[in-house]
Amino acid sequence: MPKVVKSAGREMILKVKEFCEAEYKNRGDLIPINNVRKRVSAMTEKTVTRVTKEGTTAASTSKVIVTPGKSRLHTKKFDLDGFDLCAIRQKFKVFML
Repeated sequence: MPKVVKSAGREMILKVKEFCEAEYKNRGDLIPINNVRKRVSAMTEKTVTRVTKEGTTAASTSKVIVTPGKSRLHTKKFDLDGFDLCAIRQKFKVFML
């Protein structure tokens, strides 16, 4: 089953595609192939440099690279009023006896 590519991944794919099309129009390499880091950085526009920097700091501090998640407001599963809470307490008391 294929996985969904999120927006950041889609943007990266488009940047790499545009770079490859520019090389095709140029009929040659824009940046020499032996300069891998510079080529990848040009394709992804600073993303690789940023991730590499995070990786080196994580390795030096022995921490794991963490992707920030969304923060969502969590609602209560049940909205109980005083009467319902009292009825539940009474049922617990009956079972405990």
